[in-house]
Amino acid sequence: MDTAPPVSKPSASPHSQEGLSSSLAAYLEARSVLLTIEAQEAVQQVLRTVVFAIIGGITALTGWGLVVAALIGFLVEQSGWHWLKAAMVVGGGNLFVAFIFLLAMSKRLSSMRWFADTLNEFKKDRAWLARQTGKR
Repeated sequence: MDTAPPVSKPSASPHSQEGLSSSLAAYLEARSVLLTIEAQEAVQQVLRTVVFAIIGGITALTGWGLVVAALIGFLVEQSGWHWLKAAMVVGGGNLFVAFIFLLAMSKRLSSMRWFADTLNEFKKDRAWLARQTGKR
């Protein structure tokens, strides 16, 4: 009575695990490339905004220095106000204009879409994974 020993079936072949790990590596590489591209785009957008802010700030300070001196002199001469009162009025107007520019910059920053493609791809991946796990 010669019987062959029972053959045990491996739970997963080494080839299927290699395929899974290479697929996972390819997936992670693709996502990291997308993340890198979007990070570069985000840096460019931030740098553009910073450059605009710096140029606007330098221009505003230069113009402010010239206009304030001239406007205070004009108000004192035309209205007979004391120079302190004229300086307060001009300073208040300057703060108002600065507030408007800060609001515009804040709106620009809040309207930027950060990593939109990466987030959309992650949503698609989650939906695909949910469909795959629901099949079993």
